[in-house]
Amino acid sequence: MTTTTAPQVPAIERPALGARVRETFGDVVAVTRRDLIRTARMPEMLTFAVIMGVFFLLIFNYVYGGAIGAGSGVDYIQFLVPGVLVITALTGSQQTGMGLAVDLSGGVVDRFKSLPMSQGAVIAGRTVADTVRNVAGLILVIALGIVLGFDVASAAGAVVALLLVVGLGFAFSWVNGAIAAKVRNPEMVSMLSMFWLFPLMLASSAFVPTEQMPDWLRPFADMQPVSVVSDAVRALSTGNPANGAVLGSVAWIAGLTAASAIFAVRAYRRP
Repeated sequence: MTTTTAPQVPAIERPALGARVRETFGDVVAVTRRDLIRTARMPEMLTFAVIMGVFFLLIFNYVYGGAIGAGSGVDYIQFLVPGVLVITALTGSQQTGMGLAVDLSGGVVDRFKSLPMSQGAVIAGRTVADTVRNVAGLILVIALGIVLGFDVASAAGAVVALLLVVGLGFAFSWVNGAIAAKVRNPEMVSMLSMFWLFPLMLASSAFVPTEQMPDWLRPFADMQPVSVVSDAVRALSTGNPANGAVLGSVAWIAGLTAASAIFAVRAYRRP
């Protein structure tokens, strides 16, 4: 009786951690480049991101600014610009969800999944590209705000304020990416994006001081991320103490990014 020995399959060694990180970074860069090239070929996407911030700034300053400024006793343009910067970042982040949903429903992502690449890099690259596009809209809002009378106390404060706004936009790009990865329907993603945007935008200190809100609404308005980052940007712009608001902003940005990224990648990987 002879004994047959099954051939041994050599074990496949996983690349070292450093190599995997480099490969993932390269994949993110490639997807980011792809989405930025698409933006350059579709300038209306960039136009929308830029125009929305300008629209909010002009409408609220000239239509509501007199009444709100007189009622609250604040320099309204100084109060308004930080809030509009935050709202501009949030509206820009919506394009992450809608763009990813189009890719998911159109079969583009199926080709990505067939490639030997990090699957999380597809969403990460999209969020980075949309964040870069967001910066263009933020710069235009700042420039227009300065023309209308907005001022900053220091260059360092302005840089930190801009980083916080960009960071919040990046975090909400992941939120929208998570929604798109779960729903995968462009029309439904658009509706759900507006569902969370309007409460956060209107029940916040972006456009009016929360002191003017009802007592039952004010705790939510004070603690939600739009208000926290808006207040931090205002304090940094005027040179007032901002440590608490900055730390709160960083906590919101880190928490939203981490939770949304985990959920988005898991939802994206499902068949």
